[in-house]
Amino acid sequence: MARRNKSEIDIHMVIKRKYIYQVIQDGVMIILLGALMGFHLWQESTHEWLGVAFLLIVLKHLLLNTHWFRKIRQGDYDLFRSLKLIVNLILAGLLIAAIVSGLMLSQYLFPDLSIHNSSDVIRITHMNSVHWLQVGIAIHLGMHWKMLSRFFLQLWSIVEKSLIVKICTLLSILFSIYGSNVFVARNMSDYLLLKVDYAFFDYDESVAAFYFDYIAVTILFAYAVRFLLWILLFKND
Repeated sequence: MARRNKSEIDIHMVIKRKYIYQVIQDGVMIILLGALMGFHLWQESTHEWLGVAFLLIVLKHLLLNTHWFRKIRQGDYDLFRSLKLIVNLILAGLLIAAIVSGLMLSQYLFPDLSIHNSSDVIRITHMNSVHWLQVGIAIHLGMHWKMLSRFFLQLWSIVEKSLIVKICTLLSILFSIYGSNVFVARNMSDYLLLKVDYAFFDYDESVAAFYFDYIAVTILFAYAVRFLLWILLFKND
């Protein structure tokens, strides 16, 4: 019995470490996407290297979640599982559009690719898909917000109704309010709705300010999704 308990504990620790690694990796992926959106803050060659790093970490993310693909045709689909599948499929399409269009536009790392094309259509496709990708990843994060919250509460032994949880909730709300202001001020809806043919960059803006705004907008969409899911599906949990 003791040996069995030790084996179960070891398995639990392996799963826990894997999940921590995945959370860190996904955090890096979100940071890399932010770096890619700040095109004007980097040299173009650096932007392309960051794009390659983003692609590699996306592939690693998929490898670590192969169990999801194996179970995709198993079991019943309730509303929440169906929504997750739809969001993941849309994310896959956005990733493909962003990555392929990025490769076609490459001027430094892959300038001789047979698919190279720097036309306005490809450029607008890349710009639009990347902006939608931020929204899509934020929605994906929002759909896992509850699970992540429970994980961190258990990891750090925090009581669910403790003061620190209330502070984090307040900060999420404040970030969301600020993110909504950023979304309007930066005319991000125009990028999403294909109303912008050329990206307009403020080359004099602070790097810290740009990425603070990026994080705020990401939290805006993620927390909005988390709140809507709580209202519609999980309020009684």
